[in-house]
Amino acid sequence: MKTLCKFFSVLFLSIFIFSCQTEVESKAPKVDDSRPSNAITYKEMAGMFHQYDVGQKPVLDQYRKEFTGDGKDATESISHFYELNQLKQYIAYLEKLSNEKNIKLTGIRIFSAAYPKDYSDELLRGRHTLIFMPTADIKDEKDVAFEPLYSKDGQPVPFTEFLHQFSSKETKDVVRASFLPFMSVREDMESSGANRLEVTPPY
Repeated sequence: MKTLCKFFSVLFLSIFIFSCQTEVESKAPKVDDSRPSNAITYKEMAGMFHQYDVGQKPVLDQYRKEFTGDGKDATESISHFYELNQLKQYIAYLEKLSNEKNIKLTGIRIFSAAYPKDYSDELLRGRHTLIFMPTADIKDEKDVAFEPLYSKDGQPVPFTEFLHQFSSKETKDVVRASFLPFMSVREDMESSGANRLEVTPPY
């Protein structure tokens, strides 16, 4: 009798746990896994690579040659790599920050940039790179790169409001005056932007 009671107890407990797990999974939003509308063909891809090879790349390679001085390592980066889990973690991080501030995350804007001449890793100095920033609708503007870390509830703030605080003094077209008085003396501050990726080549 005791064995039978134990059996039914374990059975009911298993059914309860399974039903709870199924309920949690059913509440999770489903991601559309059909072929996306922005997927391209190899013919389109080949045309884009060719245009880059005859257009921007020679100019960037020449810049690399002048930058290194001796002509070594004069090939500009042609690809950037993000490990899949890093991408998933980054998106999950942005969704968490945005949800906490009641801001609808609309996407990710990818900016072209380059490592500065005094960058800690000498092999990356001057190389092209990418910076990711989350986007939201701000007033009438759609998909504006914003900073969820320092935005207020329901009020996304453009990331440029913070970026200008750390822009080079030589950059004449950058507005450095802040609407946030506490930022005037800051040495540095965290952002929700992402960059630390692998480039090919650099080495």
